[in-house]
Amino acid sequence: MNPMQPRRETEGLRDGRLALAISAVMLVVCAWPLALTEFPPYQDLPNHLASAAIVQRLDQYPEFVFNGLLKTNSALLAWLLIVGKVTGLSLAARLFALIVLGANALVLPRFVLVLTGSRERMIIASALMWPMIHNWFVSTGMLNFALAVPLALAVLMAIYRQRRAPNWTNGLAVTGLGVLTWYAHVFPLLVVHLLVGVEAMFCPSSKGRVADVRTMATPLLPVTALVGLSLLSQMGDTVGPMTGFADYRKLLPVWELAYNMWAEYLWGFSKLTITSLVPCLLLAGLGASKLKESPPFFSPIALAVMLGLYCLLPYTATNWFHLNSRLIPFLWAALALRVPRTLPRPVLTLLGISAALYSAGMGGDFVRLERERQEFTAGIPSVPEGARLLPLLFRQTGSSDNTRSLLHYWGYYVIEKHTTAPLLFAHSNSFPVMYRHPPPPRFNHLPLEGFARSSASSADVCKRIFEGNVTVNDCDAAFHIAWRSFWSDAIPTFDYLLIWDATQEARALIPPVYQPIFERGRLAIYARVSDSPAPR
Repeated sequence: MNPMQPRRETEGLRDGRLALAISAVMLVVCAWPLALTEFPPYQDLPNHLASAAIVQRLDQYPEFVFNGLLKTNSALLAWLLIVGKVTGLSLAARLFALIVLGANALVLPRFVLVLTGSRERMIIASALMWPMIHNWFVSTGMLNFALAVPLALAVLMAIYRQRRAPNWTNGLAVTGLGVLTWYAHVFPLLVVHLLVGVEAMFCPSSKGRVADVRTMATPLLPVTALVGLSLLSQMGDTVGPMTGFADYRKLLPVWELAYNMWAEYLWGFSKLTITSLVPCLLLAGLGASKLKESPPFFSPIALAVMLGLYCLLPYTATNWFHLNSRLIPFLWAALALRVPRTLPRPVLTLLGISAALYSAGMGGDFVRLERERQEFTAGIPSVPEGARLLPLLFRQTGSSDNTRSLLHYWGYYVIEKHTTAPLLFAHSNSFPVMYRHPPPPRFNHLPLEGFARSSASSADVCKRIFEGNVTVNDCDAAFHIAWRSFWSDAIPTFDYLLIWDATQEARALIPPVYQPIFERGRLAIYARVSDSPAPR
């Protein structure tokens, strides 16, 4: 028996307990605001809640079909449908958010510990990684992707263990974690395959390379098959009008790419959480100073490949939005593996103060966003059950500077009154709920959700037309024509309007066939009256 084995086991147990303690602290810092609100104030969450409500009453929504839950990007809806039956959608949503935050808090310290083998680096990295727990993908409500990222890092850790000690246990861990990651979201698994491929290609010897490929790839084969099927489905998606095709002529400029490295991962909702800039700048500087280091799966070559893809991929492609930004978590993970073993005490103090201010600011944002949600949903009692409701949001941002927090608040009307859902995520067969027949392009949710905002005034209409390289001689006339055409199509379809923060110019063009039945603050609910004349 190796006399060093008990000592190593003791050290491993001690490191595991330390990692668990760090995870608990990070989770408390980032998750406590969930107790302040009825629903987490995440941008896309109300849309997903509306999907769950529709699936529960699918017979009342003949315009939609249910694609089932055996597909990627389904973890959140499956949770809402199964757990929501017991707890209600509100508590189910908060519990899923807690799971996402907990997965990030649990995995990130262990990720650094396992791949660097250094307890000291884990401690320093954790002092810098707290904005990655409640990251931007959580704030935007992309919870499936936000869950898939820590699961993908756990897959890499399992592959690392399998590489060092090939056995059935480690192999099954790779496969099982890979399937869980796929069910949450397929994109992080693409990054895993990329990193494993780069790692295998640059193994020191050909003999070692063959063994490495076999050891790492074999337990990944079932996961690779799932990824391939999902990509085929994604690329062949032709359901409904598509507005998200890639445009390589509009790659983001360097300054915006640099800004997004912070804003689209490490920043929360508003300026109240701006202290996340402190660990952002420190981690960028500390990681960049050690780029020559080569931790497992995140060698300088792998880092260069990911950075190149981040710069060259479009922001939007097919039904994937924020496409290149989905690489950002893995770029920060690569830098976290390169932190030093120690930092000066004043720097650690600064990081602690920044984390405390960030946590307090997050709580303040939750309270402010909950007030706006209550203002937005104050009209629910005025809307009858099953109303054909058209939401028109002239402003989609509120207290949040970094998300369009108001964009999907209409979903609460679907939950409470089972109204129509013209803005539901349903234009693609990659979603669990999909249009039975594609609606007219005007009422596809992608064009519809931006129409009111881009047509709030005659100047806005002219700006939109100019962007299409079309000359307009009379902006006021174009404004009236745009709204007249819109209302001609809307009146036969919708009997109630939800108007949020409308300009006086646009509100004056609401046809008299609709009359206000509720007004409070920025919200107005209109009902159609049969004896009013239609617009001419």
